[in-house]
Amino acid sequence: MTKGNMQVRVVSLAVLIAAVFLILGARLWYLQVLTGQDYTLAAKATQHTNIKIPAQRGVVYDRDGKILANNVPGLNVTVIPDEISRDKVRELATVVEADTEAVLARYNAAKETGNRYSPILVKENASRDAVTYVSERTGEFGGIAVNDDWVRSYPEGRLASHILGYTGAVTHDELKQEPFEGLPADSIVGKSGVELSYEEVLRGKAGQRTYNVDALGRIVPEGSRVDSMGRFVDESGNPINVNPSQELPDHITEPEPGNNLTLTIDIDLQKVVEKELDAALERTWEAGYQGRGGAVVAMNPENGEILAMASRPDFSPKLFVGGISGGEELATYNRLVSKRSNDPFLNRAIVGGQPGASTFKIFTGIAGLAAGVIDAYTIVNDTAIMNGTGCWMPSSVSASPCYRSWRQNSPNYQFLGDHGPQNLSEAIADSNDIFFYQVADWIWNQTRDKDWLPHYYERWGFGRITGIDLSGETAGRIPTEQGERELYEALHGSEEGAYWSVGDWVNLAIGQGDLLVSPIQMARAYSALYNGGTLVTPHVGKEITDQSGKVVETISPKPAGRVDTNQYQIDLVIQGLRGVTEKDGTAGPVFVDSTLPVVGKSGTGELPAGRDYVNWFAGWAEGQEEQPLVVVTMIEGGGTFQEGSEMTAGPAVRHILEAYYGVEQSPKDPHPTGTPPLDPADRASTESESDAAPVE
Repeated sequence: MTKGNMQVRVVSLAVLIAAVFLILGARLWYLQVLTGQDYTLAAKATQHTNIKIPAQRGVVYDRDGKILANNVPGLNVTVIPDEISRDKVRELATVVEADTEAVLARYNAAKETGNRYSPILVKENASRDAVTYVSERTGEFGGIAVNDDWVRSYPEGRLASHILGYTGAVTHDELKQEPFEGLPADSIVGKSGVELSYEEVLRGKAGQRTYNVDALGRIVPEGSRVDSMGRFVDESGNPINVNPSQELPDHITEPEPGNNLTLTIDIDLQKVVEKELDAALERTWEAGYQGRGGAVVAMNPENGEILAMASRPDFSPKLFVGGISGGEELATYNRLVSKRSNDPFLNRAIVGGQPGASTFKIFTGIAGLAAGVIDAYTIVNDTAIMNGTGCWMPSSVSASPCYRSWRQNSPNYQFLGDHGPQNLSEAIADSNDIFFYQVADWIWNQTRDKDWLPHYYERWGFGRITGIDLSGETAGRIPTEQGERELYEALHGSEEGAYWSVGDWVNLAIGQGDLLVSPIQMARAYSALYNGGTLVTPHVGKEITDQSGKVVETISPKPAGRVDTNQYQIDLVIQGLRGVTEKDGTAGPVFVDSTLPVVGKSGTGELPAGRDYVNWFAGWAEGQEEQPLVVVTMIEGGGTFQEGSEMTAGPAVRHILEAYYGVEQSPKDPHPTGTPPLDPADRASTESESDAAPVE
């Protein structure tokens, strides 16, 4: 390299360095001289930031003031979608052990709907370790906030889970629906049970703290600012004394806690009901049956108050507090939603999905009385009217399936024999299928209205929702001529081939065919029998109170109406129900040596699609007018004949009634569970202050 070349390179480097320093100097001159004042003002400027003050959700009590659902302090993690990427949200959800897919769904919905500036919930009730981890990495996870909040607690664990329900983070779709419309995207709301049906009662209104903060996020007392030396000064620049630990907001809007809800549920009776339902299912398993599920309803027949309600299988509401997180909780949830678990989130007490079986026969009997085809003295002799093949057939058709009663179908027929001549009360006590076949046939032949009998059942509330204050109730099904055509078309694509005949009525007469009812419907219908014909409105809510204990609302829904019946008809049926539990009645062995005079009806029916049997028992104890209680038990997948309702549902009803009225279980009880009687003194509060007014 020549000396000339070297000089050129040195000069060039010197020029480059000079240019760099010139540019830096110009930039510094611009920042400090031309725009310095602007940056100084920006540094001194303050802006408002709002912090949510969480509101407590209302407490849920049983009728005696025992806590069923309340709140405990917790930490919730939220993010602002506009300030964090989707990948970082996924990472954050993993760190705090949240349901990643649910969090991403809320994130996507916020982005798509333009709500990207409002916080969304990532994790409710986050662990201290997770909170510490993310709090140290706020620069890594943009828009994150950890807020003190209240989380739901269920002190009784799984008890009454289908009544209470559970809570969870609101979804994008729910925000479009009542009662969630207009809620913040990070809200926790009711998802089922009374948590959902009384959402607007229980939900509080969050408060807000408004702070002044400087450019660095430091809280600045109102009327002051931070100078260049980091001191709090007034508008004139004079230093002021402020305790740095005092984060006094400029404005506070206090939160409004939700109202409290008292239920009609008696927690002590609820424990008995759940124990007896579990024991009934265990008896089916011991006998080699599936016992897939069941339900119990215990209701005051005078006013519709539900004192206990249970459904199996069940779940724990605690599982959903904080969202499904961790391997153990996720495994539990996956098991619950699997087919093998048989839908534990379904409240079988209010879903019309079972044939009514023989428990339904009494309404056919009353229909016969109402239609005038039978009276107290009408006798049906199955031995005489069965033809040579051992079958009963409707008189209006020349060819028909072979109809028999449970006696003729029993493996013990050679010992049982036929029913013989029986009137209505005797036919109820002996569950004589052929008697009720004949009643349906007689009504069919005397009327032109081929839906008369189905419509009569509807008068007792079947095929319609009861209006209970729980989500998820279904109406079930009372088949009619048009309904069967529509069903046939739905299944086969055309009405051609559909038919409606006396055979449909005959099946309905014993609670079979395409009939579907729910335990709550059965309980209301039996309650109408008890109270003289009033269709009460079942309810689990008793009263709403504010935080001071003042009653805001007493929950006492009006009856739905009255059944057009009379005491003569009712007395004939109740006479038959007494016979059911007597020594020679179908449920006689269930009530051996019981000192409580129980009347009721058992029933064993075939489940739809040939899925074995359903067992029923419905009844009440006589002579308990001051504290009446109708109890209905339904078991899915039980046995038949002597291993049907007499082994499963019947004993459950006996033990529930005995416990409620303080009666010790007899040592001769064929299916003892050791359930101790409740203290009668504890039941004083279950008396209704004002019974439902009769419907004119």
